[in-house]
Parts: sequence; C-alpha cells; structure tokens
Amino acid sequence: MNKKKIKIIFIGTSKFAAYHLKGLINNIYTISCIITKPDTYANRGYNLIFNPIKKIALKYKINILQPESLDSVTLIKKIKNYKCDIIIVVDYGLLIPNLILNIPKLFCMNVHASLLPRWRGAAPIQRALLANDLKTGISIIKMNDFLDQGDIIYQIEYNILLYDTYGSLYKKLAILGLQGLLFILNKITKGIQIKFKSQNINLIKPTYAKKISKKECKLNWLLPAKKLECMIRAFNPCPGTYFFIKDKRFKVWQAEVITNFNNNYTDKIPGTILSINRYGIQINTINGILNIQIIQPSGKKQMNIQNFLNFNQYKNLFIKNNIIT
Repeated sequence: MNKKKIKIIFIGTSKFAAYHLKGLINNIYTISCIITKPDTYANRGYNLIFNPIKKIALKYKINILQPESLDSVTLIKKIKNYKCDIIIVVDYGLLIPNLILNIPKLFCMNVHASLLPRWRGAAPIQRALLANDLKTGISIIKMNDFLDQGDIIYQIEYNILLYDTYGSLYKKLAILGLQGLLFILNKITKGIQIKFKSQNINLIKPTYAKKISKKECKLNWLLPAKKLECMIRAFNPCPGTYFFIKDKRFKVWQAEVITNFNNNYTDKIPGTILSINRYGIQINTINGILNIQIIQPSGKKQMNIQNFLNFNQYKNLFIKNNIIT
C-alpha cells in the first residue's frame, strides 16, 4: 500500500498532538480529516482561541470537525463517509467511543506518553516526574473502549535525567512518539503484519495519571525535600509551583536537594528559611533541605537568586519573615 493512498483521520488537541500531525504531513501521509475539540474563548469570552491542531488544519486546508459530543449520529456518518484506513489519536482529551473505534478498515491507534500500563490517563508525563520514576517512554496501542488499556503495538523507553522537567520531557517524548508512529505506518505501507501484545500488568503495575489540580501546586514544607523538588520539575513550565510570604506569592522554577547542610539547622520547623546566599534560598522541610535556585515574584519575570537578591524589597521580606507558608 502506497503511503499516499492510506486514508488517515487524525484526532487530537494539544501541541503534543500537533507535533505528530505536522510530522505526518511532512512525510506526505494523506490526512482525510482532523477531529479536535471545539474552539475556546479567552479574555472574558471576547477572543476566540484556536488550538494547535485547528491551526494546522486551516494552514493545510484539511477538513476539520469540532464536535461537542463524539456520540452524535451525524458525526458518525461524517466519519464513515471518509472511508478511512486508520484513525490516529494523540492527546485528544476525551475517551473515543466504540462506534468510532470500529470505523477504520484497519484499526484505531493511540500515541501515549508513558510505558503502559503505568500512568494511564490525562497527565502521564507529570505523574512520572512526581513519582520520581527513573524511566518513562512512549506506548502506541490499538485502542479499545477502556482508557489506555489497548494492546501494545510499539513501545520505547526513555531514561529520565536528573534535571528533566515537564517541558523537556514533553518535547523529547513528542519526538519519540512521532518516530514510533512513522515506524508503524511504514510497516503498514510495506504490507508487514502488525503484531499486538496485551499490556503486561505483572511487569508494570497499572497506575492512573489523573489531571493535575491547582491545589497540588502549592509547596508544602511538611513534605520531604526530594518530593518538593520532583513537584517543581513536574509543574515546570505549567502550572508552576508556588509559596507565600506575607500574602506575597512566589513561583519556584528550579531547586535542588541539599544533603550536606549544617545539621544544627535541621531541627528548625518545616518552612524555616535557613540561609539566603548566592547559591540559593535554603529552606528546611520535614525531611531534608530544599535549595531554591530560580524564583519568580508575582508580576515579575523568572530570575536566579543573585538577581533576586538585588531587589532589596524581596531580600528584606525573606529576612524579616523567616517562616514560609
């Protein structure tokens, strides 16, 4: 089968999905139709916002559907009319019903940013970082009507680096995801049989990657320093971690755990500022010391601690109020 003749319907919403869609277009695959979420509004409903997938669809003049519901009879008829060979789903954000999964001639496949069955769900990259996992990866599955539980078509591992953040992992896994997707499609065009393997729950414990909530982003000094450091990396660049001093909010973008600090200070209550110097702001936690290296006062840009200390208003605030909430 010539790859130009494979009829693909692409379903997705985010920048992660857009990277895969653009890769398919650049590799001359035929995208018959794109399905994405409805447009949203910003600035109190006055400005209409197009997601990254819609922008690509408009640029390349690809047919686009933005249904409010995936169960619509009209939508099902429209999808069937495209007579697609494959449906590819990448970070769409909603469960795809069986009525759609059964439409393509071959199958419906999903690119997911974890080593399934670990971290099924909406936020697999951030949950892997929060759990201090040593590795993550990409899974491409043949979809069924259960959340991220289809048979594995392709998997590749990635060893998480010490300073990887949500932002850096997002980009790295998008690259691996597209490589895997093109690998599978190349097999199909060459007539090579695709093998399916059920998810092995004996090797990897199934875990659910629930959506990140705002309340998770506030730094809690009753948590160990390593947990807080994982939070900072998992929520960088969004939604970002923060704390308050005297009702003033500060976001934290980079920190490290200190293991060789003076033990005389470790009996201080969690949240105590132990020291402020050119290396960072050292804060006691329930277990270990967190050293903040990049910080952002409300209304200001991110700054390293040396630049931060040039603002006397912030320096004095931290010195006078040595307990952080």
